[in-house]
Amino acid sequence: PTSIVPNYHGRMFSSVLRANQGILKQKIGLIEALIAKHGPEKAKDIYKRNCPIAKASIGQHVRHSMDHQERVVTASLQLVQNQNADDTLSIHYDLRKRGGTDEHDMDQANQRIQRVLQQVEELQSYSSISNDTTISTNLATTPLHATFFLSGNPEAPDEQALPTTLAREWGFVAHHAIHHLAMVQIIATTSGGLLVGKDLPVDFGRAPSTVQFDQTTTSQKE
Repeated sequence: PTSIVPNYHGRMFSSVLRANQGILKQKIGLIEALIAKHGPEKAKDIYKRNCPIAKASIGQHVRHSMDHQERVVTASLQLVQNQNADDTLSIHYDLRKRGGTDEHDMDQANQRIQRVLQQVEELQSYSSISNDTTISTNLATTPLHATFFLSGNPEAPDEQALPTTLAREWGFVAHHAIHHLAMVQIIATTSGGLLVGKDLPVDFGRAPSTVQFDQTTTSQKE
């Protein structure tokens, strides 16, 4: 039962934040790997170059996944700053700016990632056992709406508001980002030898369940 676990919601919220911290650091590691391998100027070109296989660029995948993560950061900080708000928060995932600066400009992307990482680290302080558990509980359990377009018809876009919680959305954006980093890995390692697997951060673009499965399988073989 959650009632007998000290700061249960704080611990749970800390876990989903930690997962997102790791993903943001992987994005920074990707940029650092491109610079280390190709130098800053060529790395910038590679970042925005369209891959003929994936029909997208590294920058497009980074920007898209950052849009999702940043929206949940914004909602979380809004809740911290206005604990007594009566209005239900909404996260509109599909109302985003496509082709933003950080999609084409690697330096801008790096700055955005660093800024969001700093905000996630700020949120981590509220999930600490030593802090007010009311805030961490609210951050984990406050109801909100996640909205998505469920139709591609511009005359009837059908945007639906789905009931959820902040903790659930932090988990969603982490899994969402992992899948986009998996695409980034394909682009980075198959488009003309831009990078090899060992250039990227450990377990880059791999789901935690896959990492656990591989580790379990390896240990069983040993």
